[in-house]
Amino acid sequence: MSALVPDGRLVVVSPHLDDAILSLGAALARIARAGGRVEVLTVFAGNPESEVPAGRWDAMGGFRTQGEAALARREEDRKACTRVGAVARWLPFSDAQYERVFSDNDVWDAVGSVCAGADAVLIPGFPLVHDDHVTLAELLLRGGLPVSRVGLYVESPYAIRAFSNGRALAVPERLRMLTGSAPPFEWQRAGVRDRTAKWRALGAYRTQLPHLGWLVGKPGAGSRQLRFAILRAGEAIAWLDERRPME
Repeated sequence: MSALVPDGRLVVVSPHLDDAILSLGAALARIARAGGRVEVLTVFAGNPESEVPAGRWDAMGGFRTQGEAALARREEDRKACTRVGAVARWLPFSDAQYERVFSDNDVWDAVGSVCAGADAVLIPGFPLVHDDHVTLAELLLRGGLPVSRVGLYVESPYAIRAFSNGRALAVPERLRMLTGSAPPFEWQRAGVRDRTAKWRALGAYRTQLPHLGWLVGKPGAGSRQLRFAILRAGEAIAWLDERRPME
């Protein structure tokens, strides 16, 4: 999958309804602008029909039920993906704030079905501090995705806190044990046009930005301050094969 190949298809597996854009928004804008097909697949996108009381995180966003949160956050995600030229796709699994009512096989079958036929797939790879991110990355690497090219991406804004705590950018040991390799993360180029697209996309997550400040070491940070921090952090990918699909 190259930004210069107009008929390539890239699927970015996003644990939650914002992770892919927060982490790779500029790179995705660059690929889409060059003619590639970019799909953002959110796995734990929640059940829009659920009347289960909102979990702790969703309640912080002002939602009363899981279904209400899922509907509103999917709309935010749709807008964000559109602003970088990506197609938003969602699966109805709930995240860690809710009781788990599905199996690993359910997740694997659903993700594998969407990813089948893609030229490349990207999954979370660093720093893996959120349980949902860890669970998803390990499940997909253990099961093996039905594609020839798989990459790991640096998760923003979690990585910002990891760097401030002295962690080095490297594939975590728990993933190296599954892949048998430790490819280097490579920082992705981003021009003004693509960074602007990411800036606009970040602004779509209106219910989430107010609660993300602690991840960059700035509790209570305003939307603009947080968006600047995420843009400055950059974007990086480690490919598990020898090819460099996004050079």
